[in-house]
Amino acid sequence: MPDHNSNVDNEFQAEVIVEIVNTALTSMQKLGLSYDDALNGILSQVAVQVDSKAMAHASKLNAQLHEIYKSLNV
Repeated sequence: MPDHNSNVDNEFQAEVIVEIVNTALTSMQKLGLSYDDALNGILSQVAVQVDSKAMAHASKLNAQLHEIYKSLNV
């Protein structure tokens, strides 16, 4: 039997992660970093700390979804 709570938990976790990253980016910009420098700094730390399989998955997501994200004008 599928665990429907797991889906809700995953959606909530995704929302929390997005909010935390946005908050970190805003805070770093207030300290004088550009948006791109702040984002690259976060990415650099994640790249160092995550295992290679997760990084490869992230790279695939980037290849598949980056242009769509850019077109959203977020």
